[in-house]
Amino acid sequence: MWILVLALMAPFAVAQMPTTPAAVAAGEQLYMGSCSGCHGKTGEGSQGPSLLSGRASRLDDRALFDVIRNGLPGTSMPDFPLAEEKVWQITAFVRSMTAPAISAQVGGDAARGRAYFFGKGKCSGCHMIGGVGGYPGPDLSNVGAERTAHQLRESVMKPSARIADGYRAVSAVLRGGRTVKGVAKNFNNYSVQIVDGNGRLHLLQRSELTGVELPEGSMMPTVSDAGTVADLVAFLARQTVRPYEGESR
Repeated sequence: MWILVLALMAPFAVAQMPTTPAAVAAGEQLYMGSCSGCHGKTGEGSQGPSLLSGRASRLDDRALFDVIRNGLPGTSMPDFPLAEEKVWQITAFVRSMTAPAISAQVGGDAARGRAYFFGKGKCSGCHMIGGVGGYPGPDLSNVGAERTAHQLRESVMKPSARIADGYRAVSAVLRGGRTVKGVAKNFNNYSVQIVDGNGRLHLLQRSELTGVELPEGSMMPTVSDAGTVADLVAFLARQTVRPYEGESR
């Protein structure tokens, strides 16, 4: 009798989404090969809809699994007759793109990431966490709840890919020869508002200036070392204004 019960339960024991970093990484490889052509490398959408804000982001794990495996009749979404384990891995990766980083499984060492952030990386020279750090970059005290792990990786590895409003680099030269550098909080034909590296707000009229430069790229340097990226993401993923049951900040 017990053998029969266990046999009946077996399919349901494996029918759940894996949450380990290894499973998510395996799912990313499968996604890039089979799904990114339509949904984009970061799930933002291309020929197919966005996975970040569309229907997929509202489905539960099992429903998302079914859509990936069976497709959507009447649409361009095909079925993927892969092994169940592989479909679950893709599901895990898609879910990781939409889940807040604080609730996702990420690799890396958060303690090393913290040391880099406040030390060698000098990230705290422009960013603040919990009242510690500097300007003019965004405050990252709640970034683990506001961004996905994928978005955190992209911001560390490709900071110029998406520059938030109010954080575009600017350099303004006044008629007396003084230069003010920082981020442009507002910019129009008549004035420019700049927050400099010390957090000071400069309200400058265009008539006071001899020139204004707005570089296309981010002020933030790129982090290319894979280990350092993983450690930084692990640290940033834990930053939330809500209590976190885990490593301390």
